[in-house]
Amino acid sequence: MSLKNASSPPPCESDKSSCQLEEPKATSISSIFQLDFASTVAALLGLPFPFGSIGRVDPELYELVAASRESKFIAMNKQNDDSDAWMENYVNVLCINSWQVKRYIDAYSASSAIGFSGKDLVYISDLYANAQELWSKNIKYPCESNSCFLSSSVLKMQIDRYSNFLSTVAGLARSKWTEFNLRLMTCGFCLMVVSLFVHVYIIKRLDKQFQHHVHFSGDSGISFTAVVAWGVVLIRAFSFLSNSFILEEGKVASFLLATTGMLQLQHALAQKALVLDGLIFVLLVPLLRFGIELGQAKQAVNSLFLKYQPSWTHGILNNSVILTYVVEIVPLVGLVLLACILYRCMLSNAFKGISKFVIAGTIFNYALIVLIWTSDSSLLYLPMVVIEAIKGHLIPRTVYAVTALQLLFLAVMKPYYGDATKHLDKSATITALTMLSSCSSTVILLSGRQGPLVALFSIIAGWCIIQFLRRKQSDSSYVGTSSFYSFPTAQWSLLATSLFFCTGHWCAFDGLRYAAAFIGFDEFNIIWQAALLTLDTFGFSHILPILGLPLVVAFSHPKKRTKEKEDSFSIRLCQVYLMYGLTIAVPATLTILCVAIQRRHLMVWGLFAPKFVFDVAGLILSDFLICLASLYYLT
Repeated sequence: MSLKNASSPPPCESDKSSCQLEEPKATSISSIFQLDFASTVAALLGLPFPFGSIGRVDPELYELVAASRESKFIAMNKQNDDSDAWMENYVNVLCINSWQVKRYIDAYSASSAIGFSGKDLVYISDLYANAQELWSKNIKYPCESNSCFLSSSVLKMQIDRYSNFLSTVAGLARSKWTEFNLRLMTCGFCLMVVSLFVHVYIIKRLDKQFQHHVHFSGDSGISFTAVVAWGVVLIRAFSFLSNSFILEEGKVASFLLATTGMLQLQHALAQKALVLDGLIFVLLVPLLRFGIELGQAKQAVNSLFLKYQPSWTHGILNNSVILTYVVEIVPLVGLVLLACILYRCMLSNAFKGISKFVIAGTIFNYALIVLIWTSDSSLLYLPMVVIEAIKGHLIPRTVYAVTALQLLFLAVMKPYYGDATKHLDKSATITALTMLSSCSSTVILLSGRQGPLVALFSIIAGWCIIQFLRRKQSDSSYVGTSSFYSFPTAQWSLLATSLFFCTGHWCAFDGLRYAAAFIGFDEFNIIWQAALLTLDTFGFSHILPILGLPLVVAFSHPKKRTKEKEDSFSIRLCQVYLMYGLTIAVPATLTILCVAIQRRHLMVWGLFAPKFVFDVAGLILSDFLICLASLYYLT
């Protein structure tokens, strides 16, 4: 195929361009699909068509090598031999183009589990066969029909046959690969909007039920803090309509969390109470932001911070002995502090029976994790036999087994916790703490050396939120209503989102830490690896926050006990869980709207689709855990 001696271009009416002839000059405005670019460039350079390309050679660009723009408008109404020769050359190019596309579609459908349907393949094959039949009859062997001259009408008919085949393949591929189903997305978005209204309706019904149950005499309206809380949730949700904010979601969440902390600190200074707690919370947010920055540094291919696997250790210089010691020792110190906190809980009179054994099992798991990390340390020179024994599969699987036994005991032996079951708030406190301790060891092991510090940060931040709520209980007229719990629930949700990015994750498939799924395993098993990857990805951001949410209600429950106030605990807990689910459902709804709007965006599969998948997976997991936790804590 020679392009250097090509003849005049085809007539303007066979093009996609919009041509206007004016005196004394003409203008032509054209466009080309991105899908057609690779095939067109390959044809212009005389290169083989890319195997995975399903685009069509664009006639507008292809004719540029055959004639200038000026000659096009001069010859646009002429039917001469030069124009027919150019069109014949273009037909031959489309023949090769169509053959390559057909070959790729056949190979893809034969090897892919989600290829084109049989009906679509038959339709495509018929279009290609019709085009080839016409080409064989009129183009390949024209002299057999006693006419060696090809008219423009025959060439145009052949171009239309090939163009119809290629456009049909492109349309099917676009609907299969690069576009969401707009009708289904509209139905899903409408269902999500309906679910939001159902959330709000049930929360308000629980408000009325609570007021009737305890003879509530306070203010049943909407407080200023509730307006701020839901305003923050809506700001974060509507930020997903911008791709820039999606890329910086972790920073936006930490900024909004810091904003709520500043409001609390201002209130604490005005009331001259809990100033230290407010200051600690405000200073804790920059540390989370620092972890988010380091976690996102893993996205850089040429980062200098890739020596150490945990995201929070990025940037440690190899020749800095002091910093190396800090990196090795700080996680171990964090685990020791967590073990001390659990040990003090175990010594409390409130923990009896099975709850003490569960906490003791968690401390044992912490000791095993310390043993694993010590064997990986470059500061200790242990014999190779000892290192191989420690770094094998036995210790990680022991941690998993102990965690499974703890959860089994908590599920089966819940009615036998002792005296704590007399009061729902005490029972929920003990149960929530034991559930958090049992799950924490596996989540920390999968998260790596950053796990203990993230756990400590979350404990401190959660305690500050609870302390502010208890202080607010003494001077608020909204105690027990949805307005009373809106602000801490929104803070809890923002903290969970910040922990997701602080642990080195982001909403992309390359943000998954696949190595964590193989801790303790060499061979792939879909059940075990999926469970471990889910625990690593959503452990700190979804599982632990939902399991620990009853602490917000339990610690703010009135100390003076009456029968009505005891029964109102279940109403409060259901209300808080519904509000927490609403803080997750609102951003997920806006994500669906964003993906529907940007479904044809160039980055739909690189940015918007992964964000949609992560939000929907998190929403499904959160709803499942909320239902499970509500049944568990209230039975």
